[in-house]
Amino acid sequence: FAFRWGDEGENPYFGFLGSADAVIVTGDSVSMCSEACAVPVPVYVYAPPKLTTRKHARLHQSLFDGGYARPLESLNESGKLENWEHPPLNAATAIAAEIKKRFGL
Repeated sequence: FAFRWGDEGENPYFGFLGSADAVIVTGDSVSMCSEACAVPVPVYVYAPPKLTTRKHARLHQSLFDGGYARPLESLNESGKLENWEHPPLNAATAIAAEIKKRFGL
């Protein structure tokens, strides 16, 4: 299947994410990392130093610490993707909770 940006029709990207058994993303895209972590399947981040800024590295570490993603280098020696789950990343819920807390709601 090939989809070129700008083609007519709906972009199948979110459909692919929703039906994936696992996702590997490049760490140079904050959007791609975040969107992949919104799906409760294993997410691996490929982030070689030449592609990774400090801002991106902080995001990756936050995703790793939260259990939303793992570094691609963490694959076991067989090279097979492990089957693990994480709660879907939903920043809206966390933001709403923080607003309620700050306003005493």
